[in-house]
Amino acid sequence: MRQILYSLMISALGFAGDGRTPRSSSSEYPVHQDTATATIAAVRVSAEQLNKTFPSDFAKKYVVVEVAIYPKDGTTVDVAVMDFVLKLADSESRPDTPEEIAGLWRPRTAHPDVTSKTHVTTETGVIVASGTDPNTGRRVTNTGTYEKIGVSNGGDPNRPVNYPTGSSADADRIEAQLAKWELQDGKTSSPVAGYIYFPVAQKKSKGALELQYAHENASANLTLPPK
Repeated sequence: MRQILYSLMISALGFAGDGRTPRSSSSEYPVHQDTATATIAAVRVSAEQLNKTFPSDFAKKYVVVEVAIYPKDGTTVDVAVMDFVLKLADSESRPDTPEEIAGLWRPRTAHPDVTSKTHVTTETGVIVASGTDPNTGRRVTNTGTYEKIGVSNGGDPNRPVNYPTGSSADADRIEAQLAKWELQDGKTSSPVAGYIYFPVAQKKSKGALELQYAHENASANLTLPPK
């Protein structure tokens, strides 16, 4: 009985985040490359596909790559999302976690000094005065400066206010879906697949990108075709 319960617990943990279902072979992906321990395959997820699940501006902030790993016979591979880097023409991007991504859509509260009831103002200027010198009878002009500091109550109309960008429920839903589809870290001797989320500005993601993989003595460089 204990063995059955233990097996059920392991199965439940395995499906907590199940990534994606790998294709029947690595050759079914647009790009793939053999390494010392496994074949790494990848495909760039289209904006149209992402827009079915996530906010419309998601694809403007992230490049999502579906990665599949096919261990060689009898080999156990240690899968880690952070082993992957997306190489751009002039920079590189490392993966964000679902929590980091969902944070972009969580409501933001104003900074305490934005809503403060007290703010300080300063004023400076120049004073010019003219008159007659009583000793010489000549006309003279004197100049000087002044500084005035004031404290008042009430909101400062010159300070910007950060308004919420979404609801907590929306952010929770996004994070849950991202975590479900993400490539799962852990050891495997069977094919696995999942999404990796790279923060990339839209203007930098239009050409060919290179997905780099490195783990101990295994490495691969896969050129992802343009959208």
